[in-house]
Order: sequence, then C-alpha cells, then structure tokens
Amino acid sequence: MNLQFLKSAVRWNLKNKTGTYINIVGLSVGLAVILLLLNIVGYEKSFDKFNHRLDDIYCIVTKDQHSGSSPIGWNESVPALPRAMMNEFPEVEQASLVQNGKRTMQFKIGNQIFKEKVQFASPNLFKIFSFPLLSGNIPAESTEKNILALSKSSATKFFGNTNPLGKLITINNKYEFRIVAVFDDIPKNSSLRFDCWAPIGFLPELNQFPNYLNTWYNLSFQSYVLLAKGASPENVNKRLKGRIIQSNPDSQAESQLYPYSNLHTVLYGRNKRIKMVSAIAVIIFILISINFINLKTVDTFQRIKEFGIRKINGAGKGYIFKQLMLEASLVIIVSAALSLFIIYFSIPTLKNLTGISGTLTGIFTPASIVMFLVSGGLIALISALIPSLTLRSNSPVNSLKAKVNETISVSRLRTILSGVQFGLAIGLIICTLFTIKQLSYLRNFDLGFNKEQIVRVDLQGPLQSNYKVLQDELRKNPNILSSTAASRNLTGIYWNGDGFKWEGKPANVDPLITFIETDDNFCKTFDIKMLDGDYFKTRKPGAVVINKTLADIISPDGNALNKKIIRDTLELEVTGITNNFNFKPLNRSIGPLMFIKEAGLDNMRYLFVKIAPTHVSGTLGNIEKTVKKLNPDFLFSYHFLDDEFAKLYNGEERLQKQLSLFSFIAIIISVMGLWGILLFVIQQRTKEIGIRKVNGANVSEVMTLLNKDFIKWVSIAFVIATPIAWFAMHKWLENFAYKTSLSWWIFALAGILALGIALLTVSWQSWKAATRNPVEALRYE
Repeated sequence: MNLQFLKSAVRWNLKNKTGTYINIVGLSVGLAVILLLLNIVGYEKSFDKFNHRLDDIYCIVTKDQHSGSSPIGWNESVPALPRAMMNEFPEVEQASLVQNGKRTMQFKIGNQIFKEKVQFASPNLFKIFSFPLLSGNIPAESTEKNILALSKSSATKFFGNTNPLGKLITINNKYEFRIVAVFDDIPKNSSLRFDCWAPIGFLPELNQFPNYLNTWYNLSFQSYVLLAKGASPENVNKRLKGRIIQSNPDSQAESQLYPYSNLHTVLYGRNKRIKMVSAIAVIIFILISINFINLKTVDTFQRIKEFGIRKINGAGKGYIFKQLMLEASLVIIVSAALSLFIIYFSIPTLKNLTGISGTLTGIFTPASIVMFLVSGGLIALISALIPSLTLRSNSPVNSLKAKVNETISVSRLRTILSGVQFGLAIGLIICTLFTIKQLSYLRNFDLGFNKEQIVRVDLQGPLQSNYKVLQDELRKNPNILSSTAASRNLTGIYWNGDGFKWEGKPANVDPLITFIETDDNFCKTFDIKMLDGDYFKTRKPGAVVINKTLADIISPDGNALNKKIIRDTLELEVTGITNNFNFKPLNRSIGPLMFIKEAGLDNMRYLFVKIAPTHVSGTLGNIEKTVKKLNPDFLFSYHFLDDEFAKLYNGEERLQKQLSLFSFIAIIISVMGLWGILLFVIQQRTKEIGIRKVNGANVSEVMTLLNKDFIKWVSIAFVIATPIAWFAMHKWLENFAYKTSLSWWIFALAGILALGIALLTVSWQSWKAATRNPVEALRYE
C-alpha cells in the first residue's frame, strides 16, 4: 500500500508540472532564505562562545552623566581601575586594561613597509581570553614595553615561513619592538579582535604623558576581568560601585562588572538585530506555508473526480489524507534539497550584496536541522489536512461532477491565510521603506559642520610636530582652500575626562567632557559657527573654546564666556563658544566638547585639507608629493571625510539591503499564493461567469466580480499590518539619537504597491476568464 501511495504521489507531481514547479520554486527559495536568516542569528549568538571560561569573564561598564539613556553605561573604564582591582579584590583572578580602539602604526621589516593596526593591552589579556599562543610566551606580569605578539596570519604576511620569534620590527621609524609570541588567529565572532598586540605600558612613552595609565578620570579605555571560579560578581559590584569616587572625589562615575557573554548581543545592541532577523524568518516561513497550502489545495480540488472514483471503489477515510501528505512531503524534500544548492551557490554573492554574515557550517547545526524537519512536517501536515477534510465530506456524486461543497470554515480559513500573507508582505515593505528613509536621513543629516571636499591626511612621525611646515607647503597650491591639524578624527572623538570645577557648579553635576586639540584654522576649515567670543584669536594662557552643550552646563543663563574652569592645578578660561556639531555617530546625542589650542597634551594625528571641487586628482597628487617630500620614511595615506562618515552606517545599509531582498521575495511568494487562489476561484465560478456573459455582462463587470474580493483582502491586510509595522519601526528608531519621522506617505506607498501588485496578478487571470467564450465555459458543467 505504501508503495502504491508513493507511485501515485510521484505520478501526480510529474503530471501536474505547473503546480509542482511553482510549489518547488516558492518553497525552495523560501527555505533557502530561512536557512540564511537562521545562519545570521546563529552567527550573532555565537559571539565569544569559544572562550573556555566565558562565564567567569566580565567587562567593566561605567555609568556617568554622559551615559544618557543607557541604564548601565558603556563599555569603558578609567585606566587605574584594573590594577586596583587586582590588588584589592581577592575574587579577581585577572584584570586587563585595553586601549579603546587600535592604533594605526607603520611597521618596517627589512626593506618592507606595512601599515598595521596595533591593539595596546595588558599582557594578562591572554590569560583571560582563549587566544592560544602557538609559539613564544607573554608573561602576564611582564613590564617589558617594546615587545610584540602577532597573529598567525600576520606572522606569515610579514615573515613567510620563517620563525618570527626574536625578530625586530621598527615601528614609526623610531621604536624597535621584538616579537615574543605568535597567537592563533582570533575568530571573527569575537567582540575583541586584533592581529598585532603590544603592551599598554608603552602608551605613556608614545603619548608623552607619564601619568597616562594612572588616572581615575580618563574613560578612553576598556577593562576585562576574570573572576575566580565560584566568585560572586554581586559581591564585587558592591565594592566596585564607589571605587572611582574614592580615588577621584570630584567624579560621579560608577563602574560595575558586566557579563562578557552579553557584550555583543545586549550591550552592543545586536539582540535587536537578532529579533528582527528572527521575525523576518518567521514571516517568510508563514508566507511559504500559506503559499504551499493554498496551491496544494487548488491542485487537490482539480483532482476531485479522481478522489470521487477512489471513494466509490472503497478507499478508506484516511486515504485522501495519506495520499496528499505523501505528495506534499515529496515536494518538500525536493525543495529542501534544492534550497541547499541555492544557498551553496548564492551565499558568496549575497554576502557581498547584503553583508550577510556567517559561514555555511553555521547552517547545519543540530538546532537548525531539527527546526527544518519540524517545519517541513508541519507544512506537509496542514497542506494535506485542509483539503482532505473538505473532500472527505464531499459526496461521491458531487466529486464525479467536479463540485466541491467547501465548508464556510475552510473557505474562511483560506481567505484569512491569504490576508495574513499579504499583510506580512505589506509590513516588510513598510519596514524596508523606513530603513531606506532613515539611512537617507543619516547620510544627509546636518552635522553642524561641512564635511564635503575635505581630505583627511594621516600625520606620522616628524609631521605630528612639524605639521605647520606641511601646511605652508600646501598653501602654495591654489586648489587647497584651507587646512587644519587635529588630534582626533571627527567621525568619533573619544578623548575625555571629568572632575572639572567652576564657579556656581551644582554638587550633582559632573559632565564627562570630550577634548580635541586643534590649531586656529579648525572652525574655518569645517565651517563651524562661533556663537560667542572667538576661536583662539585671544592668546590668553589656558584659553579654551567650548561647544554650546558644555556652555549650557557651565552657565544655563548663557554667561559661560570668560568663565574659569579648574581641575587640579589646571586653570582654563573660556574664550569662545561654538555651535553644536555631531562629533560621534548619530546614535549618540551631542555631548560637551572642549577645544584645546596646540598644547601638546595629545598627538596631532590628522591634517584635514579642504580642496576645491575641480582638479581633484591633481590636487591629491600634489598633497601626496608634498607629504612624501617632507616625510619620505612613512607611507602616505588619505581618506575623504564624507566617505568615512558613510562607513559609520554600514550596518544600517546592510539591514536595508537585506530587508529589500526579503521584501521582494515575500511579495513574489504572496503573488504566487494569490495566483493559486484565483485559479481555484475561477475554476469554481466557471459556470457563473459563462451565464453572466450570456446574459450580457461585459468584460469589466466580470473582472470587477472576480477582483473585488481580493482587493478587500489586501485592504484589510493593509489596515492590520500598518500599526504593527509602525510599532516595529518606532522601536527600531529608538536606537538613534537622531531619527526620521514616521511619515504617513510611507504607509500609503506600501499599501499602493501591494494593491498594485495584487491587482496586476488578479486582473491578468480575471481578464483571461472574462474573455473566454461563454459556450466553452458552460461546457464544463
């Protein structure tokens, strides 16, 4: 009997080529998309899981007045805290200080020159994380400053197959570092990744700031802690809460331990992405399920005579269900196999196109396989159950006449499923349009300064102190309009501190002030407006310029100019106030900022050159030639500032591309389902259409008759999808300090698009039915 079922199932699927092909294509594409989405979710959740003692690893998060709406603060730490924790907290097995971000430095190995990013961190970092050493050794308590550890890939890049241990690398043509270890390449799913490590103890010499690592006010670092097994993080947090204030009474910053296992997903906000991707996977699954069920229902009702004959010949009550279940299972198995081929051949292209992360191995996890089997079985079960219940109650006489006594509940269920299908598709369209609108808003947002036609030149070696010589040379080129040197890049300024005092300061106010060291051409080059005073035209000792945010904190009544600001022995005077401008990505609001005029407190790392929009290539060539002439021992590098700002929103751009792709697939699947339902409706109303035409109904009247129900479904789906999509986008936009409005026209456009697509699909089939010869239509009865 089972063999007979199998033969019948194969025979029908081969005979019904159109329906089978549409089902296989829709299902295989949908399953491929679901597997890709599950791969993204699995990859995001796999972050940092390779660490052997992950449950004992914590990062330090610090909460202060600059943390804004963050309930716990950011992944940042004052530099003196890890050493204090090692000395004072017996529960702490290791505490490592890490510079926030990597330094780009020049490596010279023989005659070869490379530009590499170096992660400065305490040596015991390798005791906390599972970054296995392949050769050499890094003593956790080492005080040696001029040592270097390389990843396996970097060691191969620099030295080929030669053993790199003991080799010397000249950094920035000034410092010689000895390679002491080679570590295995850090997995891509690690929150902390680097290829070159150097001891953080070298930073005071590099920055020419002897006390750089001993302060309790600079949050330009990260700290990672390994607790002893069984130690209570709650007990550590009780003593950690006021530790910064204990050593820096002027500060109001508070630190606490935060589970490192939650750093990527929760603190870095990837959980929202995981939920969104998971929701899209569920939506696609619902779409392909409804599509498959509807199309199988149509296919089944086309065989009503066959099942009527089988019932007359003694087929049992469960025969139809078993037959339909086996046929559906065969299609699902073929579709599943085809989806794997689609993934295998398309994932490289999709990675480049949409930024989909993960690997093929991430798809074949036990959880995804179980989910895959359960989902396939559920689709097959429902697609066999609905038509079999209808046909089971259908009399053999009606079956032989190709009549279906479809119950109201089954008909209503099919209508609801189609409405849900288009509602989900409309929701995806709305979300896609809003991500496009938000991305456009971010790219065109008025940052408060002019970033167009500005080239960022990296200052290295002698040019960090001799940048004025470079500026003088560049001024000779008429296509160079202005230039300014600065210690930090405007895509993100993260040099900061607190503990400042001024007359009338409230006891509960202690802002974390961000600093940037510049020359007096900064405002001119970036077209930043001065609100009061001047930009370092007043040559007073200790003169500083502040932005409006800091001015409002110092003096809410608007009298911040000429105010004295004091910290320890440092006395400053506000001689100018600039308009606010965004100096961090737009997911953060504008904080207090202080400009320091060439005080030597920080290296001048960048020269920003404003160039004329004409003869760009020639101007860039002139800049390169001038830099190389003055700095021949260093590689020349430059970047356009507007390109760097665009890169800040690569994540949003990837999301927009992914949503666009999945929305397109959702619409295609919905159209296929709509097409299948329409075929069934036309088949059931063939006689009615013929009679109406004989009685004088024209083509438009017949098309209206067939189209109105589908238009109603789409309209109801739009009404239901709109508030749900609005809520989803409202929650997503909460990630941004600056966000676009939830414009009504986005919803209207999504509804018009969905309605237009539905009308095109329905009208084509309706027109074919309406133009058919009525005699041919009546012949079916």
